[in-house]
Amino acid sequence: MPLRLFRQRPAVCAVFLAVACACATGGAYLVSPSLRASADPRVAVLPFDNQSTDISAADIMRRLAAEGFVKRGYTHLALAEVDEKLSGLGISEGGQLPGVKPADIGKALGADLLCYGDVEDFTFQNLGFVVRKSAALRVKLVSASTGETLYEGSGSGKDLKVYFNKDEAKAAFVEQLAVKLVQNILKTPLKREAEAAAWKALDRLPRR
Repeated sequence: MPLRLFRQRPAVCAVFLAVACACATGGAYLVSPSLRASADPRVAVLPFDNQSTDISAADIMRRLAAEGFVKRGYTHLALAEVDEKLSGLGISEGGQLPGVKPADIGKALGADLLCYGDVEDFTFQNLGFVVRKSAALRVKLVSASTGETLYEGSGSGKDLKVYFNKDEAKAAFVEQLAVKLVQNILKTPLKREAEAAAWKALDRLPRR
């Protein structure tokens, strides 16, 4: 990259370097032997906490995680059923879950395997010369009866495009506006990145 570009477009370079550093960070996983011994394959996917600025991110990533459990041989309680029963405990969003014991949640839901999730990033940044899409998720599977963390994993999905030509950047800006509009209409924002994050977060989960 020419030195002149760094001087003229510091914002572009800052975003590029930040994403490059983020891509170098791999996922972390924890798998307890107790998970394989669990006789009940049902999982209650609880409302996810959301650290991003996108209000739809928690619901999107929660649904993808639920689908991921099914692909690995587990079954998940209907999300609407989980939400209804949690409302009896005064819980309506993921940020309230740490204030309630897993044992109480498990008793209310009638399930031992509880999936907690934290959406760490859900960003669609269209700056013309830089288009950055990023989703990051951390999940934790806890036994309600023992309180033990049976599984923990994180994953991310990223797409970064940098344009140095003014005309290409202008065309990309318009194109990505259209992409974002269509995805919002279909309620699938950051589809590829979100799916990649959810898949990677559950990548080491033992299959049933």
